[in-house]
Amino acid sequence: MALSLGASKTGKAPASQGIAHRLDVQRARGCPADAETPVRPATIPPSDLRDRHHLDAITLRIATCADLEEALPSVLRELLDMLNGCPESGTAHSSIGELCVVHRAPGQATHAVISPAGIALSAAARERLQEVVRDIGRDPGARQQASGIAGTPGGVLIALTDATDRGETSDDWLWLGEPTAAVIESGLANVVINTLSRGLALHQQQQARHAEDTKSAVAQALKNERRQLAAELHDTLAQELSYLQMQSARLTRAARHAPQEVQALAEEVHTQARRAFRQTRELINGAHATWGDAPLACVLEALIEEFETRSSMVFELDNRIQSLHLPDALSLQVMFIVREAMTNSVRHARATHLRLQLLYQSSGPQPAARLLLTVEDNGCGFDPAEIPAAHFGLGIMQDRARHLGADFAITQPRQGGTRVTLSWERRDT
Repeated sequence: MALSLGASKTGKAPASQGIAHRLDVQRARGCPADAETPVRPATIPPSDLRDRHHLDAITLRIATCADLEEALPSVLRELLDMLNGCPESGTAHSSIGELCVVHRAPGQATHAVISPAGIALSAAARERLQEVVRDIGRDPGARQQASGIAGTPGGVLIALTDATDRGETSDDWLWLGEPTAAVIESGLANVVINTLSRGLALHQQQQARHAEDTKSAVAQALKNERRQLAAELHDTLAQELSYLQMQSARLTRAARHAPQEVQALAEEVHTQARRAFRQTRELINGAHATWGDAPLACVLEALIEEFETRSSMVFELDNRIQSLHLPDALSLQVMFIVREAMTNSVRHARATHLRLQLLYQSSGPQPAARLLLTVEDNGCGFDPAEIPAAHFGLGIMQDRARHLGADFAITQPRQGGTRVTLSWERRDT
């Protein structure tokens, strides 16, 4: 008997409405394929199944279980016993049919075949079912229609969940083997199919919420840890480095009349002390900077708000990418580079206007593969080659850009001022 495909009632036509399914039922009953199927009322489920609380309890067991591969076997055995006791099946417990759920959890590449407790499918049958479901995954339209597939095992394969995203959602199928497939048009079969479909859909939602809660909890824990580390850095290392910076400045002044070697050594100690103190302050500020799922534009807007409280300059944001989300580590490094460029404009450029621009760097009809971030002011400008070694902000920006694999440049526009550009490959999240 051919293996037929169908869909459950979760947004699709019931499996019992498929022509292929009707042919399967006729064959199971020994009827010719062109024989007219007698019309009869749907089987009335037994009293315990008519009890809504009992159906909800079965659904709840599936929805709330931690591991489907552990919980489903006992549930499937219960449902199988119900189907085998259906008068339309012709079995009335005289023989045990077969059914199983073919399940793929989110993030997994392969499907697991889950059988009822006490019943094990052969290895060949399990591999065949996995192969059929895998082939359906290559043709999403196949799950929307009923069609025959040659080979064994025979029976009916029904989609229980709508796996629209193969990587982020689960994918579940119900297989009914002979003689269980004979009851596919019964009211009891629809009860079983809908109970499984509802339970698995709710389990999928529950797992998605759990994953989101776990992600949020981890993010909050990391945020708290970073803030605690920032507080410890501020109270210990930052204080020591601040003292070292002041003392090294005194040493530099005291060494003005000392030999040239001593003066150079004192100046080097002071430069390194300043550099270490500044980097520590950046680490402390970065530990407090968390944007979650906010786009890069929010990071730039936060920087503008920060500098507007410290300067009378006019700041402008020209954002041509509305929803660009970067990994936290990348956003943090970009923020450090932009903050350093803005700081230099406020302190040294004697500028009145600063413009931040974010856009895609496109070359031809192909989708843009790089992003371009520009910081430009209308100040006095400068020659990077003439910057004293003691002013190490430019070197820090270059190091950060190199760490990101980004192109970094400082130029002087024809109209004057300074332009800092940062360009890197798209790494959206």
